[in-house]
Amino acid sequence: MIRINLLPVRAAKKKESLRFQVTVGALIIFLVLSISIVVTLKLSSDISMMKEDLAASQMELVQLKRKVGKLSKIKEQKRIVQSKLDVVSRLEGARKGPTLLFAKISSAIPERAWLSTMRDQGRIITLVGVAAAEEDVAAFMRALQAFKDFTRVDLVVAKTTEGQIAGRSFVNFTIQVFKLD
Repeated sequence: MIRINLLPVRAAKKKESLRFQVTVGALIIFLVLSISIVVTLKLSSDISMMKEDLAASQMELVQLKRKVGKLSKIKEQKRIVQSKLDVVSRLEGARKGPTLLFAKISSAIPERAWLSTMRDQGRIITLVGVAAAEEDVAAFMRALQAFKDFTRVDLVVAKTTEGQIAGRSFVNFTIQVFKLD
């Protein structure tokens, strides 16, 4: 019987199997390392992009804070200007107020009546004057009551006195006029 020595073939198969396993292992290790490097590079790229976005966002935040600061300064300046405009309008109203009051009283006073003093005490105006007759004082009071700005017109004093001029008598009067608020 012929015997064939198969030991070198088995050893050759074992070597080839070992070579195949080492090659497959090396390929797997290479593949894992390649994938790890790619993932690391991708994550590194994402991190750097996020850092850039963060830096840009921080710059934008700084600019927005500056704008908010400017806006708050502008609002403060607007408030100051508005308060000044309010003061000016109040002064303008106060300036026109006496003028309008004088115009109303001068249009209401009869031809034969004269005012000697006029005192404005806020809501109450006191008028002191002289009239030729009591009818003139009454006409003056009716004319004052016709104005809607006055709530009430009261006669405080009406006193007839003998005058020095041509022996005529005159009526000295004091009237209080109450203004609306």
